[in-house]
Amino acid sequence: MEDEDIESATALEWKLRVSPRARYAKLLIRPFGGLEVVIPKRFPRNQVPGLVAKHETWARRQLARQSKLRQSIRLPQYLSLAFDNSATPVIYQADSLQFNFELFEEQSTDQIVVRATGHQERVRELRSWIRRRARESFPALLTQISTRTGLRFNKMSVRSQKTRWGSCSRRGNISLNDQLLFLPAKTVEYLMIHELCHTRHLNHSKAFWALVESHCPDFRAHEKLLNDSRNLVPDWFLLDLYS
Repeated sequence: MEDEDIESATALEWKLRVSPRARYAKLLIRPFGGLEVVIPKRFPRNQVPGLVAKHETWARRQLARQSKLRQSIRLPQYLSLAFDNSATPVIYQADSLQFNFELFEEQSTDQIVVRATGHQERVRELRSWIRRRARESFPALLTQISTRTGLRFNKMSVRSQKTRWGSCSRRGNISLNDQLLFLPAKTVEYLMIHELCHTRHLNHSKAFWALVESHCPDFRAHEKLLNDSRNLVPDWFLLDLYS
């Protein structure tokens, strides 16, 4: 498990995360989440303020860019999902009089109608739609992969997580991030294989990775994509998630 603490160094605010997967200390600018310092379990915490101070100029520059980005966020006219290559038009009810419905005649017969008028409330409605779509789409695929691989799970849930794409408990309960809808289907399938393999090995041992490779030989390519895929999640979604 990863635990999080809130710390501060001089006037620069930052979040400390102790990660069992981290091999060395590093500073990250999370999308709309501010400055985060990730350290291994054995890294001395009293050295963290010095690490932050050493890179303070860089951090402040990146945070300033982040602040400008937050002010320029616009809500989507289409909700595009790489998972099923769909592009669903979004209708904001308060703007319906100025809306050109002919734009969507060839795109989709399905539409997302957002009834809220405030920006944050509209985002919450869009996120709720994403969550429902994930709950409709993921169970059948996970069951199919479970049957194909012979890796059984207990139950599945869908959540919006900041740092994890998925997880598996000791009881075989698998949790999937609804943001996976913004990733290609093949990578989502790999993530499901990854979590199903944790039903046999609740670690990242050699035996675990050997099992993963036996079911997904190109797992390294998908791992790299997962590590680099936060930029595939829309800014408006991330802004609300980290608020």
